Amino acid sequence: AYHTTAEEAGEVATAAGVKTLVLTHLIPAGAQGTFAERAAKTFHGRIIVGDDLKTITINGDNNASHN
Repeated sequence: AYHTTAEEAGEVATAAGVKTLVLTHLIPAGAQGTFAERAAKTFHGRIIVGDDLKTITINGDNNASHN
């Protein structure tokens, strides 16, 4: 496979102990909800699905926000 699956991304995020997982470079495009649902099978923190031109900000407390 050329890309990490959403489930694999969730596994890596869980192993790394992160609070928020940001999914980007989604193939095929347009199925953001599906990717979040699949990642949630293996990651139980916050999931943000990136869109073109979306800005993700990490503050001093390592919390992510987006617009």
